[in-house]
Amino acid sequence: FLGLRNLTILDKAVANVKKHHDVEIIPHKLPLDDAATFALLQRGETKGIFQLESGGMRDLLTKMRPDCFNDIIATSALYRPGPLEGGMVMTYVNVKNKREPVPTVHPIVDEILAETYGVMVYQEQVMRILNRVGNIELSAAYRCIKAISKKKLKIIAEFRDQYIEGAKEKGLDEKVAINLFELIEKFAGYGFNKSHSTAYGAIAYQTAYLKAHYPKEFMAALLSCGMESSDRISEHVDDCRRMKIEVLPPNINQSDVEFSVLGDKITFGLTAIKGVGAHAVAALVAEREANGPFTDIFDLTDRVDPKVLTKGVIETLTKVGGLDCLGPNRAQHLLVVERAVQSAIAMHRDKARGQKNLFGGDDEETAETEAPVLPEAEDCSRREKLTFEKECFGFYLTSHPLTEMGGRISKHATHTTRQLLDLEDRDEVLLGGMVSAIKKAATKKPSRNGHTRYVNFDFEDPQGVVRCIMWPEEFSRMGEMIVQDAIFFVQGKIDRRGREPNVIVSKIMTLDDADKRFTKQLAIKFKRGLHSKQDMVRVHDILHQHPGKSEVILVVDSADEATPSDRLRYLIKTPQNMTVSCNTELRTELVEVLGAENLHFQGSGKSSLGSGPAEGIGR
Repeated sequence: FLGLRNLTILDKAVANVKKHHDVEIIPHKLPLDDAATFALLQRGETKGIFQLESGGMRDLLTKMRPDCFNDIIATSALYRPGPLEGGMVMTYVNVKNKREPVPTVHPIVDEILAETYGVMVYQEQVMRILNRVGNIELSAAYRCIKAISKKKLKIIAEFRDQYIEGAKEKGLDEKVAINLFELIEKFAGYGFNKSHSTAYGAIAYQTAYLKAHYPKEFMAALLSCGMESSDRISEHVDDCRRMKIEVLPPNINQSDVEFSVLGDKITFGLTAIKGVGAHAVAALVAEREANGPFTDIFDLTDRVDPKVLTKGVIETLTKVGGLDCLGPNRAQHLLVVERAVQSAIAMHRDKARGQKNLFGGDDEETAETEAPVLPEAEDCSRREKLTFEKECFGFYLTSHPLTEMGGRISKHATHTTRQLLDLEDRDEVLLGGMVSAIKKAATKKPSRNGHTRYVNFDFEDPQGVVRCIMWPEEFSRMGEMIVQDAIFFVQGKIDRRGREPNVIVSKIMTLDDADKRFTKQLAIKFKRGLHSKQDMVRVHDILHQHPGKSEVILVVDSADEATPSDRLRYLIKTPQNMTVSCNTELRTELVEVLGAENLHFQGSGKSSLGSGPAEGIGR
């Protein structure tokens, strides 16, 4: 019996479906021919699906295009080093999709291997072949394949002789029997226990079914079972975004202890916030459910025991927006946390001593007349709020510091950090992102130029984080650029010697450097009724002030009719001597005249490493 996180995910997802749809799901009674489930598997949308979520497995699913439960059973058995290196996987895929004929060996063998398209996948198949062809008892057949997998030559030789004799007794030619045993020797070491793979396949299918039919309920369960890992939560939140499911930020009047479903959205589980313990969250949620929503920060501190809901917990909840529902802004709440907690401590202490209100009257009436006033303060900046998210979640939930530069980065970057998992060792990449952690060190031996200092740094984009390594020679040339929160491009090669891919950095480029190097064309759009002749003259002058290598294209609307079909649009190529350097100054000056929506910088950075150009302006 295996204790699997996925069984808990299944249980929580089933409970969510019952709660929000009043549908009773019994996982082991689900139909095994569900079209939506197989469609999800064929698309490789299996993040969070047991056994099927790695990049390599998703690639196998898209190639295999499973359409029956037997295919799911086979995936666990096939996706291992032996079958992958031995070519068994692609034989299975190609025969299944009718790109190759079914391999034939011998009528008995062909019958046994029919369910796996002529490929020897399972230990049970090998045992059956040894039994039916060589007359070896099944218990002995199991010992035989174990001997083959462990390369115990003496035992293998004994079984070989016994097998050939048994085959000859059944009328097989000795040469055919020998060839069959050699085939068994080749593939028996790759054999996987089918009953084990079937159990795994059942859980994989059940989780895939729930993701296909009840995506919000499934993702809430998946997130709730990964709350101890910020990386896991971040990955699943990204998957929710891809599925167009919004994950709401924390809200003390809405969020539960775990991630939950609210309409067509998912509420953030309060226990997933760093520094907010499960005990405090449970007390907060229990009080809200028993006595209604909280009205302000003082109401919160008064109603929940301050021994549990401490100053640190409230500050953390405030930083991540948990008290935004109480208004007016976070900065004001942060200024009164100390006062609210001390007031609550005094009130609870007085209650414990049995003291009454000094003037006798009703406590509630007194509270109404002495409603606390929050001090005036300007709200925290967007950057501050994002910094709080990173501090308290371990990732950015609502946005990312790189969002404003997303267009410039995605235009040139060849991959995101999340995509690196699917690349091979030594593959070249160009990544755009931000430095988030730095560790400098020295090598034991100097480089060719005598340098020993090098640096490791975490490089993150909205998709995740990758560890980058810059060795002494490169560090001596570019090391001054490695500073906290610096945003740039790194070019380098994948290093897969560890558990996770790293990037060996060979070059660093600022965003301006990348624009200059990779931007091949600047398209400028003039709109009749919006831009004047004077604007055109100013643009002409700006372009001449920034000579470079990128060509300029003008897009001019000739009329201002209401419908696009009535509008004539001219595409004008400028003279060869009007090429520009696409730097920040040029961009800023043109935006001031025309507006950002009327500029398009078309890059070719991706094409230099294997991708195509961007679309043009005015589409």
